Order: sequence, then C-alpha cells, then structure tokens
Amino acid sequence: MSDWRTKADEAFLVGMPSRWRIVLEMILLVALVFAANAFVVSMLTAIIVVGVELALALALVRPWARVHGGVVSRVLSTVLVVLAVVAPAAIERPDFGASRRLGVGVANGTAEPGDPPIAGGIVNVESVSPRSPADGVLRAGDRIVGLGGAPLDRADATSDLTRRTHGDDLPEDTTVTVLRAHAEQTLPVHIPKVAPRAHFDRRLGAVRELAARHLVVAAAARGALVIGLLLLLLRADGQSAASIGLVRAGASRELLAAVWITVGTFFVQIVVAIPIGIIGMMLGILNRENEQRTQTLGAIAQQGSIVEFALAAIVAAAFEEIAFRGFLVPRMKTLVRSWVLAVFLVSVIFGAGHVYEGILATIQTAFLGAWFAATMLARRRLIGPITAHAAFNTIMLIVIRVVTTTHIVDRLKTLAPH
Repeated sequence: MSDWRTKADEAFLVGMPSRWRIVLEMILLVALVFAANAFVVSMLTAIIVVGVELALALALVRPWARVHGGVVSRVLSTVLVVLAVVAPAAIERPDFGASRRLGVGVANGTAEPGDPPIAGGIVNVESVSPRSPADGVLRAGDRIVGLGGAPLDRADATSDLTRRTHGDDLPEDTTVTVLRAHAEQTLPVHIPKVAPRAHFDRRLGAVRELAARHLVVAAAARGALVIGLLLLLLRADGQSAASIGLVRAGASRELLAAVWITVGTFFVQIVVAIPIGIIGMMLGILNRENEQRTQTLGAIAQQGSIVEFALAAIVAAAFEEIAFRGFLVPRMKTLVRSWVLAVFLVSVIFGAGHVYEGILATIQTAFLGAWFAATMLARRRLIGPITAHAAFNTIMLIVIRVVTTTHIVDRLKTLAPH
C-alpha cells in the first residue's frame, strides 16, 4: 500500500511545469505578497517594481493565448492579470504624486519600557530631510505617536502617517506628537498644502482612504485577484484546480473534517505558544510582542460589522491556503524533492508575511502554516484547511473584538488583589 508521500505526489504533482518556470512562478507570487509591503522610496522605484511584476505575470500567464478560451475570455484574463498586479500597488503604496509631505524617513515602531500609555501606533523617525516641514521640529530618534491631535492607526501607523500628511484634510498649521526620551511632546509644524490634484488622483486617494478604513475587506479583494491570477497560471501550465487541492468530490466530507482541523488549529496555537512564551520571557520581549500583536489585531478586528469581517475572512483564508499550501508547497517539493522540507520552507515564508504582528507571532504563524499544510497533504484536499483557517481567524478576531470593546481585561485587573 502506498504511503502518504506517494499519494501526495499523485494528487499534487501531476502536470507540474518545468523547474525554471516553477522558480519564476514562485518569484511572482512571493513578489505579489511581499512587494506591496516593502517601503518604496520613490515613484521611479515603484514603477520599476510594478513593471517587473506585471511583465513577469504577463509572460507566465500569456492571457492572449488560445488556452485561455475565446476572445472575450482572453480579454478578461488580461484585465485580471493587470488588476491583480497594479490595483494593490496603486492602493497600498505611498502617493508619490502628492508633493505635500512632512519630510521624514520613517519605519514602524513599538512601545518601549518607560513610555507613557499610547492610544495608537508608533512610527520611528529615521531621518529628517533638509528644508522640509519637519526640519528643525523633529529629529532622528523621535517616535511619532500622533498627528493633528489624533493618534496614528495601530494596524499600520506608517501608512496612516503618510496618508494623512499627503492628504488635503490636514490643516497647514497642525501639530505632531512625539515620544522623546520617553516623554510625550506635542510640537507645532507647518505642512503647506499643494495645488488641487487631478480628478483621477482625487478618486485614487478616496479609494486608498476607503481601503485604509476597511483593511480586512481590502485584503480579501486583493486575495481574490491573486487567486484568479493563480488559476490562470494553472491553466497556462495545463494543470487543473485539483492539482492544488480544489476537488469537488467529497466536499461535504471535507467540510465536516474542518471541525476537527479547526480544533487542531487551536491546539497547535496553544502548544506552540508555551515555548514561544518562555523564549519571549527569557529575551525580555514577551510583553512588547504581546502588546504589538494585540494592538494590531485589535485595530483590524474593530473594522466593519462581524458579518462583513467573516465574509472577508473566508476570502482571505482561501487566498492564503490556495497560494501558500495548494500552489507553493507542491512547487517547492518539485524543487527540493522533499515534502517535509517543502512544508518547512513555505511555512517560513508564510510566517514572514505576518511579521507586522511581531517576531514571536511570526514563528507561531509559521507553525500554523505547517499544520494546514500537513492536513492538506494527509487528505489531499484544500477545502478542509480553507474552512478551518477561516473559522480560526473569525473566532480569534471576534474574541479580540469583544475583549477590546468591553474592556474586560481592564475590569479583571481592577478586581485582582493588590
């Protein structure tokens, strides 16, 4: 009787493309996932990055080829490829077209021992541009925590700072709140407005602001576009959806299996949390990491209704499972010739995509990725892991939403003996 490795080979490696094409496909997918999170320093750099991504996607998919169907289907395929690459870049990357700016080089920051309580996110000032509004006001080493009297968004403080300083809503004479030597200071700053932007720029700016207010929905929309791109890649490779675990037969059985997969996910989360917590305590970073993760997930959990969030969570989970488990793991196995090593490497990549939650959370997420990959290989289906992933994310963030809105932790602290 064949073992699980042989069965996994038969299920996932049928019709696998050449090794050089696999490498290019993996580069494209990793670029689509991570390049949008990279700090793009100029419009020229942004154009180059997006241009390379688009050229690679078009070269691999070849949406104009007959394999994609008739003329209408090929046109729609071309539009999908362009949207999957360009739309997230246009929405998520800084608006370099706006000349209004604060004039600082920044990076995401975290709270430090001795800091006063901070209501929002923190941005580290890495440098100050000469003759900019920040020149003479801010200095390298400051940590920005507010603008115009309002705290920064905890989920993505750097993008929030960029969006607000580039936008037209911020008054020219405003204030920037910083932490300097662990003391909070509010400093006056003058950020001149620029001439009214073109109609297209205003529309694009409105879309960016909408995406910033609905991060989960925006991430789900982006994930849906990339799923479409991956399905087109499969078609160009001559592979079916079954090669990434999307099999219709036995779907109801897989939905039932998602119950124990979900339970197993929580078990893995708890088991991994114990050594991770011990390591964090030994390194003295546990409290800071927990605060960073709680702030980030709490900000995300507060966006939109629970129904809206649950629907978006399903799409986001489908994207991560299809992209990382169904698509990347079998291709990585073809390159490294080992399922175990393939799962390990892809799980590391998957964990790195959650680095915004903190280093410890990144490691924990990598283990969860390995768990979902193991269940996919064992069952040779992806519906169960997708459903379990969506259920896990939804339950976790609903709990966080309830905890943060009811302030139950603060209430428990007041009941604790002193």
